[in-house]
Amino acid sequence: MFKKAEKHIKNLRTLGAIVLHEIDATTMKNDLNLVGKVFDRIIFNFPHAGFIGHENNKRVIEVHRTLVRGFFKNASMMLSAQGEVHVTHKTTNPFNKWNLAQLANEVGLKLIETQDFHIEDYPGYRNKRGNGGKADKPFPLGESAKFKFAKIKA
Repeated sequence: MFKKAEKHIKNLRTLGAIVLHEIDATTMKNDLNLVGKVFDRIIFNFPHAGFIGHENNKRVIEVHRTLVRGFFKNASMMLSAQGEVHVTHKTTNPFNKWNLAQLANEVGLKLIETQDFHIEDYPGYRNKRGNGGKADKPFPLGESAKFKFAKIKA
């Protein structure tokens, strides 16, 4: 599917990274490879639940929100005390209707910082479609930002 995947995975493993496949972001805390693990950073770049209709359709927006809500719920339980969840996401309509800060807040995370995302600040990063006939092709980023979240202190 992805032409350079094997090369990138090999490079990551050489650098000491653990590479896992087919992890469901909405149930990842229960994955046998991740149970009991705690992380300082959990990152999800450009979450997307797939193409199931027009992006501005309320039902489609809710499907995407359900994905992100499930991710935040799981990630919040896998963070170290000072850990952060980073989500890079488009900021224009209709993507801004996902309301990431609200979804994070529902599971005990708060927005601590937002930074404009410029792909040129990340040499070597290539955004890719994840499925379908256009998999391995880039998608238009448009205006995007990195949203950083941390646990709400009790």
